[in-house]
Amino acid sequence: MNNIIYAGKDAHKARELAATRKYWQLIKCTARGEIKTARSAESYSRSDILVIPPLTDYERSGEGSAEAYVFMDSTALPFRTPKAVAEERGGGLAHAFSQAEIYCETGGEKSAAVLKALGDLIVSYIIAQCERPTHSPVVEMLRADIEANLSNPLYALDTFMRTLPLNCDYIRKLFKSETGVTPHDYLISKRMELAGRLILSGMSNQYSRYSISQIAEMCGFSEPLYFSRVFRKHFGTPPSEYGK
Repeated sequence: MNNIIYAGKDAHKARELAATRKYWQLIKCTARGEIKTARSAESYSRSDILVIPPLTDYERSGEGSAEAYVFMDSTALPFRTPKAVAEERGGGLAHAFSQAEIYCETGGEKSAAVLKALGDLIVSYIIAQCERPTHSPVVEMLRADIEANLSNPLYALDTFMRTLPLNCDYIRKLFKSETGVTPHDYLISKRMELAGRLILSGMSNQYSRYSISQIAEMCGFSEPLYFSRVFRKHFGTPPSEYGK
């Protein structure tokens, strides 16, 4: 459990291991971006740890240079889809990644014991980070309101922001610094995630396929044509072709 197979910054080696789809991938990001699967999308920030379970087909944007990688053949992590985890306060994860790289290069029986301990430490850090609040109260309040109104075509994001006890421009900057995206982009991204799930669930049953108009309405869009344009921009394919 939590056995480190490889740790380092060799992107070619990381691609080879990722191609086997056998291992858990942990990537210390150096740039902002987004990772998408057929059923989910996750934004990440610079210095986040990206956790990718085995057998995951994904597309990733925003890949930076000199990223650090850790591959494990089994872990105690509970994730089923890719997850972006904030760096542990004090930089504990970055230090553990660096130590794992050193002992991976050293090799030998003693290194194997240290790598096992480092694997346990990294997994413990990640689980602990996921159990802590990762956003300030006002950002968490805004995120909760957005997610509660994904299907509401009358939802006015700016109107809600004006009810918060801080300046709207400050809230936008704070939200982006903590999530990597603006409140508006977060709303669009979450609505697109919902749309993708609805399309895939409808396609799995020929007797209950949703129309584009129905999906648009369920995702908070009053205009199907506008919904289709946003969907195509987000996924790179029109709703009618998604998942085929």
